Amino acid sequence: MNQSYDIIKRDLAAIGVCPGDFLVVHSSMRSMGWVEGGPECVIRAMLDTLGEEGTLLMPTFTYESSYADSFFSHAHTPSCVGLLSETFRKTPGVYRTAHPTHSVAIRGRLLGALISGEAEDDTPMGPHSPYRKLGAYGAKILMLGCSLRHTSYLHALEEEGDLFYALRGHQTYTVVEADGRRHTRSVRRHNFNRADGALIQRYDRLLEILGEGDFVRAPIHGADAVLIDAARLREKALGKMKEAPLFFVDDPDGFYPEYRDGAQAQS
Repeated sequence: MNQSYDIIKRDLAAIGVCPGDFLVVHSSMRSMGWVEGGPECVIRAMLDTLGEEGTLLMPTFTYESSYADSFFSHAHTPSCVGLLSETFRKTPGVYRTAHPTHSVAIRGRLLGALISGEAEDDTPMGPHSPYRKLGAYGAKILMLGCSLRHTSYLHALEEEGDLFYALRGHQTYTVVEADGRRHTRSVRRHNFNRADGALIQRYDRLLEILGEGDFVRAPIHGADAVLIDAARLREKALGKMKEAPLFFVDDPDGFYPEYRDGAQAQS
């Protein structure tokens, strides 16, 4: 009997994860304390909770390395967003997309729909990317022991809302596919990883626009966790972005005074 497994399954059900759900997980394993069976136990508990009709997605972003050397190996470039995601991408039956900076790992019923057309996009979270489809497919976003500032769906919504600050120029990457084929792919980058630190992500402000029923906060194996309704977040965040384009960022150096406090709405 694995006590950690039982606790995680119980806590997932208590926070609102159900069989058949589409679950997107951002996580910090460290926040959960000692887990019997390690990250594999956490993943097994999640997959068993979702069941055969469910879908599990985790980001396996690689911007920390690929921004520097313009190289991405589908099989070997590790995720830079946590041990759980790195373990999940190596789990049998899991598919990893080949985006050079913002790949994701997916297992479950919605895999085909989520990856359809992904290679056509030239931005991190373009219209065909799995992240842009979270609202349409009724995803639940689980922030497990990590700051809400890391809610990457807001990146996708910034792109969807065509916010002026969201993207910068193209960079060409060498991509090595899972079968060893090499090709180049030119994609735009998000505009936050800059030496001048012009803008600071403040995605934690999402709680200021969400209402009762849009999210649930509860512990999972001792870690603070928030489960967010992606469709409700999309609706409210896009509206807020149009009203006040800098709502989800700080502009400490005053690069964009004309947009401060919603003084100029996004057209």
